[in-house]
Amino acid sequence: MHDETGQESPPPPPTPPPPRFTRAQLAQAAQHRLASAEAAGARAARRRVSPWRRGLWLVECLVLLAVLEAFVLRPLRARRAGRQEGPALPVTPPAALVPLAGQARLLPGLKEVVPAFPAPLAGLAVGSETMRSAQLSFSATAKLPIEVENSLGMRFRLLPPGTAILGSPLTEVGRGDREVQHVFMAPEPFYLGTYEVTQAEWDRLMPTQPAHYKGARRPVEEVTWYDCQQFLTALCLREGVAAGTYRLPTEAEWEYACRAGTATAYCGGNDPSRLDAFANHGENGGGGTTAVGLKRPNALGLYDLHGNVWEWCQDRFEPYAGDERPEDAERASWRCLRGGNWYVPPLDCRSAGRNRLPPASQGNMLGFRVLRTIATAPEARAP
Repeated sequence: MHDETGQESPPPPPTPPPPRFTRAQLAQAAQHRLASAEAAGARAARRRVSPWRRGLWLVECLVLLAVLEAFVLRPLRARRAGRQEGPALPVTPPAALVPLAGQARLLPGLKEVVPAFPAPLAGLAVGSETMRSAQLSFSATAKLPIEVENSLGMRFRLLPPGTAILGSPLTEVGRGDREVQHVFMAPEPFYLGTYEVTQAEWDRLMPTQPAHYKGARRPVEEVTWYDCQQFLTALCLREGVAAGTYRLPTEAEWEYACRAGTATAYCGGNDPSRLDAFANHGENGGGGTTAVGLKRPNALGLYDLHGNVWEWCQDRFEPYAGDERPEDAERASWRCLRGGNWYVPPLDCRSAGRNRLPPASQGNMLGFRVLRTIATAPEARAP
């Protein structure tokens, strides 16, 4: 072979002979390749996750997210809402009212609560001061105490006669389609329970305690509408008054009391984030009922009308005046429930919010509040 200059090029170097392995070395190499292949297969098998395991992991992730929401995020939002809601309930309540004492018109089985206080107006919506003034004025004129107590220790606040617009405007957030606005007139005064009926009050009259969330000052729940009627019958007998003197409020009476002069979604206004001051609901607790009276009252001095437990009303669920849709025949016997409860969001705790269930329904969200009539009771004077 010649290069470009025509000179003969040197021959290429000889190719080295292939390496020679002993049989032992070849066997060892084969074993190493087999072990490597088995390890690679194992790794691939580990990477291939079975469908049931993937499903289990998904369920575990959902459970962790639910726990995070219930015990971390929700309480955090509640604390933030509490910081934004404005001034807390004053440590010092308003000045005590002057007792009516010997001038009081006393009803059978009732005594005047002394001292009694007007409701604080901090955080309440427009119209609250007017209603509180009407309550105080009517008390002075009719000689009916603002707050009374019966022999069981149940307390009641005075509601003056008056008028109110019930239902909700079309613009109210969360509005139901059966909340047609209409005028309601309360021609007679009445007393309404300052608090929802507690388990301690229930135990003084009834043989068994149905409540799921135990506590003497917690509202009784897991009660049917019929259970409420049994309690009220026993209460009238205990107090020595005519049947019906103690009863459930009608739906209209309940909303009249809850609004307490306001025209907003809640007694504290239209902003649901401010409801924390007045109610135990699904976004500031959601872990069950709380003792009654821990939140702020409305202008009439009534507590927990928003939230805590749904409250049974006396009457059946019927269309309001102006609602031209036919009644639901299948639900004609169902009874009204008002006020929302500890589990539902603020929008379901509105003053105008309407609910209904069969009267035999039970649940740890179902309780009640008692109305004490005035007009049918004979007049008496304190000795």
